[in-house]
Amino acid sequence: MVNSNVRAILLVLILLSFFMFIGNVHALKVTPTSINLQTNTVSYVNFTFYNNQNTTQNISLNPSITYISYYTDFNSIGAYPQSFTLSPNETMHVLFSFETKAVYDSSPTEFPINYTDNGVSSSFNLYAAIIPITKTSIYLYSANSSKSFYPFNTINFQVSIMNSLGKTRVILPLVYNFTSKSKLIYSNTNDEIINNLGLNTYNLVIPLNSINYSLSPGIYNISVYTNYNQNISALSFPVKILSYYNPVITKTSSFSIFGGSSSITIKNEGNVPINRSNISLPISAFNSLFLISKSSSIGSASVYNGSLFPSIDNLLPGQSITLKYSTSYYPIYLIIFIIILGVFIYLYFNRKVTLKKEVIEHNAIGGFIDIKIALRLKNISRKKIYNMEIEDKIPPNSLKISKAGQKEGKITKKGSNMSISWKEEELNPGDEIIVMYEVKSKIGIVGNFELDKANAKFDLNGKNYYKKSNSLVLHIKS
Repeated sequence: MVNSNVRAILLVLILLSFFMFIGNVHALKVTPTSINLQTNTVSYVNFTFYNNQNTTQNISLNPSITYISYYTDFNSIGAYPQSFTLSPNETMHVLFSFETKAVYDSSPTEFPINYTDNGVSSSFNLYAAIIPITKTSIYLYSANSSKSFYPFNTINFQVSIMNSLGKTRVILPLVYNFTSKSKLIYSNTNDEIINNLGLNTYNLVIPLNSINYSLSPGIYNISVYTNYNQNISALSFPVKILSYYNPVITKTSSFSIFGGSSSITIKNEGNVPINRSNISLPISAFNSLFLISKSSSIGSASVYNGSLFPSIDNLLPGQSITLKYSTSYYPIYLIIFIIILGVFIYLYFNRKVTLKKEVIEHNAIGGFIDIKIALRLKNISRKKIYNMEIEDKIPPNSLKISKAGQKEGKITKKGSNMSISWKEEELNPGDEIIVMYEVKSKIGIVGNFELDKANAKFDLNGKNYYKKSNSLVLHIKS
């Protein structure tokens, strides 16, 4: 029993849905149902939509997806308005446009016009006959080109003009404009000669590269106009200008041992902004230490991560910017000078003693040489020095060593080497000790004979110091 009731309810629902669907299919009455269209033109026809149902109908027209087959398809079918609502017994007038540029004359042919009614797909059938155009005139037939261009390109496009005058050699002014959002960017007029009956095709040019390289990327419009005997004809179509990144960079540098400068000029010859991160002038770590100035021709400049950047966020198309910095290496030389001066000052104020060795006289006769040597130790410090000891190495092959001067030295022999030394307890600032000795040596050389350096040891401020004298070279003659 329960199953029988369920089956009955389902049957009722199915029948209701069917009748509702049928009701929607026949919810509208559309007139006219047959029309005549002219070939090679755009025809406009008013259609009346009448809601003969007792429910509200929401209509959405889709004429552009209608497929009509004559010898070829319609170029396009349009409708206005495309969406509307009809209350019961209400009427709506809709303007349809039929473009038949690619359709030639034909007998009446039936085709559907698609729409949706309360979301349900539906259609009405229309009979249309294509008949030859009855007016005699000149009008624009088509215009086309490539769809995308860079701002440095040239736009080449074709315009076709239909001549139905029955004569040729007509001069027709042809105006074409290049616009962006109704703003005129380029305009030109060509006087074209209509040489053919029927279709005439012309090649036109818009030289973007001579207009403006910085045209912003986006959609632009090309429109073409003719006016023959007050018969105005117009066509338009969109083109896309592509993004073009083109920074032109010029860099100069001039440096010497005293410093120099470096600059970079960037000109944005593209049509998109150049980000701040791509606008920089590298500065070496060395030059950054001696940076004396930095500048930017737009805004200010700052150093970040070893490069000079401007304060602007972007360099706009057509703009130029110059970044520049200068360095001076004079601080290097100043530092070197200060160091040298400090060393000299230190040495000057920390002088202690001078030890000078000199030959007072020498004689070389018959293979023997007599030499009288003086050693001068002077206290050039500002304090007294103590426990001085002066020592000199006696020339080799010395046969006789004798005292000279007031202080007698002590002779010490170590192996085959001999030395002579003097000791003094103290020496006041500015005072000098002079010690001398004489030697007689047997030599077997002719030419230069070098005497070793003397040594001095002394105590200053509780510290031991050592000093060497100059060396001497004697010239022995035969």
